[in-house]
Amino acid sequence: MAGGAAALIAASLLVLRSQRLEAALRAAEARADAAEAAARQATEENLAKSRFLAEMSHELRTPLNTVMGFSEMMADEVLGPHRVPAYGTYARDIHASGQHLLALADDLLDLARIESGHRTLMETPVRLDALAEDCVAMMRPLASGARVTLTAEVAGTPRLWGDERALRQIALNLLANAVKFTPHHGSVHLLAGIGADGVPFLAVEDTGPGIAERELPLGAAHPRESRVDLATGRGAGLGLAIVRGLAGLHGGALALERRPGGGTRAEVTFPPARALHS
Repeated sequence: MAGGAAALIAASLLVLRSQRLEAALRAAEARADAAEAAARQATEENLAKSRFLAEMSHELRTPLNTVMGFSEMMADEVLGPHRVPAYGTYARDIHASGQHLLALADDLLDLARIESGHRTLMETPVRLDALAEDCVAMMRPLASGARVTLTAEVAGTPRLWGDERALRQIALNLLANAVKFTPHHGSVHLLAGIGADGVPFLAVEDTGPGIAERELPLGAAHPRESRVDLATGRGAGLGLAIVRGLAGLHGGALALERRPGGGTRAEVTFPPARALHS
């Protein structure tokens, strides 16, 4: 009798454990299904957001081009001089505002293309020294207007396999961001090359107030980002998001850190395989 009771208890425990295991498996499957559904929904929502941004940027461009065209004609007094001189000033302000909005539309379109996977890379060998020189030359008028010293440092003639337009946009956005946050008589320094560890990089250092603790780690919720239009000197606020996206397309990453002596260092690193040594 005792042996039969023990066998019955053992069988009951086995059934109970089996039931618990089945319940745990069902719960795990339910969680996996829920996670998969949530991921699917997030992907669909992200694509919908990207489509919306792309469509909105296209919709903005048409009327903005009209506003900018007519305001430029009015500012240049193409059809005759203004009876009230202030009208010319108003027209120039309208044109500058249009340029700012157009830069924002371009940023939205770039971001939408990156996030939706429609931004493809046209990869060629890129000389980082030539790219750095060109970018500094393009940004120098803006830096001079802000009374900021702009310099570049590239050791040798390093080459990188990548999309030259995207790399140029990365450098310009980082420079524009640094100039914006650097006070008068400060300095911004562009560095490029291939590190001792074989990692290609583009970096910008500034002597501004430094990135705040609340802005780290760098993420979409942190607002310290600006793409400055070269004509207006005004930021559209999406610069670092675009830099991060373009770096990601190259398999690289963007890092932002405080410099020990003050200021900020923004650095984009690329996979060692992209370095061209021959």
